[in-house]
Amino acid sequence: MRVLVWQWGRFGTGARYAFEMARALRDVCGQETLLSLAEGAELMQDPACRSAVDLPLYTYANAQEFVRRSVLIRRVLRPIVETLRADPPDAAIVTMMGYWDIFLVRSLHRMGVPVVVMAHDAETHPGDRFHVMVRLQWQLLGMSEGVITLSDFVARQVGSRVPLAGKVHAVIPHVAFAFADLDLPPPQLPDAAEGRPLRLLMAGRLKRYKGLGLLADALKLIGGTPPLSVRVVGAAQDESEIAALAALPNVALDLGWKSDRDLIAHLDWADIAVLPYVEASQSGIAPMSFKRGRPVVATPVGGLPEQVRHGKTGLLTENVSAPALAAAIKRFAEDRELLRSCAENALRYAEQDLGWKALAPRFSEVLERVARRGTAKART
Repeated sequence: MRVLVWQWGRFGTGARYAFEMARALRDVCGQETLLSLAEGAELMQDPACRSAVDLPLYTYANAQEFVRRSVLIRRVLRPIVETLRADPPDAAIVTMMGYWDIFLVRSLHRMGVPVVVMAHDAETHPGDRFHVMVRLQWQLLGMSEGVITLSDFVARQVGSRVPLAGKVHAVIPHVAFAFADLDLPPPQLPDAAEGRPLRLLMAGRLKRYKGLGLLADALKLIGGTPPLSVRVVGAAQDESEIAALAALPNVALDLGWKSDRDLIAHLDWADIAVLPYVEASQSGIAPMSFKRGRPVVATPVGGLPEQVRHGKTGLLTENVSAPALAAAIKRFAEDRELLRSCAENALRYAEQDLGWKALAPRFSEVLERVARRGTAKART
């Protein structure tokens, strides 16, 4: 089977998903793949990664260019569409939705190519600004022949907006990326020795719904006993919540956009990752943490309880409150045997259940099912 995998974002998880999925479908499942990424994607700065991209697309560098090129979208997409029309794939999958995807999907449908859409979120989170993007995603999901969500929680949300009857649908958990292109050292489990501060990391896109204020309140409740060392890393949205954390003596801030390599370096420093979210779909930081042998403390919201195995790969707080978060953090600080056990389980879980060897066949199965339906539809 021949599969088109695409994602045209310049930053974040989508391009990484597409890059690694194309490789996994080829190497694990024996599929022939075509990969399309944006010219400005971080991965494209690596010559080895760039050489793996079959259909690069220059998108835009600023808002003015986005508007200008969107008006000329048919011309912008013409080279890719003509290449695909000459030898259409059997199926296509977009790993994270973007503004221009609908135009490509329309062209693929005219070629008779069925499309699978990965839905990471179904609703906007507090503080999100991209309401138009979510509405476009609902339209794209309606046009698709297959839908993949990363959690049952998001699947339920999608199902309330877009009828899934008649579509191929699967829930496939967020992969623990291989990061083979980064040539990383093997993960080392955190030092579980008593007597040193527990190292906490909160990392990623620091949006309002991710609970920076909740973390600040929990750290105030803990005080200096047991001792903690905390890093907050990533691009911040709410300066007031960052200010509350910055005022605490045991918190270090490293703000701004971080590459995958930067995030992994911070994870390797940490003992645990903390996800104090007040709302969530699922987390990309959780499988990344597991991959480096780091347990996770998370609130029981959205799809997080599906990702974190309580007492095995991390701890889920009893509720969404500062006392509950403080209690979970203190438990790891005071029980280093639990920390070590959860670290070992987290690494094993990432390698055995969340790696591409386990998950690529599940993506392949969805693509094969939509391809068979597309073939049957073409015959009728």
